[in-house]
Amino acid sequence: MSVKEQAYAELREKANMLVHGIRITDETAAKTGAGVTVKEGGREGREKPTPANFRTPLGFNVAITANPDSDYAIEYAEGRFLLTKKGHLLYDHLEFERRPQYYARKTTDGKWMKDIVSLVTNGCAAIWYSNECAFKYRDEGCLFCDINCGPGNIFMKTSAQIAESVKAAFDEGVAWRIDFTGGVIPQRREITYYTDAIRAIIEALGRRDLVAAACIAAPRDLAVIEQVKEAGFSIITMNIEIWDKNIFRTFCPGKDRTVGWDNWVKALEFAAKIFGFGQVRCNFVTGFEPQHKTLEGIEYLASIGVIGNANIFHSGEGTPLEGHRCPTPEWNLQLHERAADILRASGVTFAQAANCHPMADALYHDFWRIKDDLLPALRQSA
Repeated sequence: MSVKEQAYAELREKANMLVHGIRITDETAAKTGAGVTVKEGGREGREKPTPANFRTPLGFNVAITANPDSDYAIEYAEGRFLLTKKGHLLYDHLEFERRPQYYARKTTDGKWMKDIVSLVTNGCAAIWYSNECAFKYRDEGCLFCDINCGPGNIFMKTSAQIAESVKAAFDEGVAWRIDFTGGVIPQRREITYYTDAIRAIIEALGRRDLVAAACIAAPRDLAVIEQVKEAGFSIITMNIEIWDKNIFRTFCPGKDRTVGWDNWVKALEFAAKIFGFGQVRCNFVTGFEPQHKTLEGIEYLASIGVIGNANIFHSGEGTPLEGHRCPTPEWNLQLHERAADILRASGVTFAQAANCHPMADALYHDFWRIKDDLLPALRQSA
């Protein structure tokens, strides 16, 4: 098997794991050092945290979603961790991402920094600023979204907490970019919040030349997009989620009634002019519309310099879509390969796509790496 054939084989296994999850017992999870020396992922109701991710032999990043019924399992034997599939060895000597030191620190006001700023892939300090959603208050939340905004459960991180935690991550050398996301606050107060938070970060770091992304709901008033740029953000994200207008109306009722599909697209077009080619991101959630409709959206957005990326759907507990199945791994692989081809043909570079969407789990990034020989192993074999 050639190195490129091996890369495609690993990518097929990765897609299966992203869709079906991985089995790991609490005992094995504890042995990994997750939450102590290894960066932890979500607890998902478990007693012990699981490692956030691992890398395949050729270097593909695999996020670990625990599923006790998966054919894939992380096991411990003779001092090493193994990945098995249906009881057969798949990968030997698994290595997990190290836990950043700032995760063990607290802010001045006593909050764990890891709860304020999460370290995700590619040096990205991710801030989920609030779990409040104005659409859900009106019972118009996106059907697939599990954001929690019930009474007594709302949180809001302060600018001081965020700036202190971001500085700790930057000073440690594990982060060099910032990504804000969260819900839609009533009266669109998140715009003021973003401005306050990025100013606090700029002051704490003593620099303005930051790679910083802000995720907002598309505004009807396009001047808001200019405000986000002027505040200090270099990338903006506005997630339309679904390209088909009628399906968008059904699955995203709040976005449809408050903004509307046509206005959302106009906002993305305007943002591409303000932020520049390759500096605007738009997520799609897979499986709710025919594949060709999502690809139609990715292709149109690519033509104006917007990075469209498809997120693999997982049904959230308590959402209207709880229990709904994700499309098959094969379906997702086909979608992501076509998305990679569309973006490559549009003039977007891999560096631009990785900068705008810094998620090493993205399958379309992996296809891109294989096709353009960007994996170190592929370069060595060329």
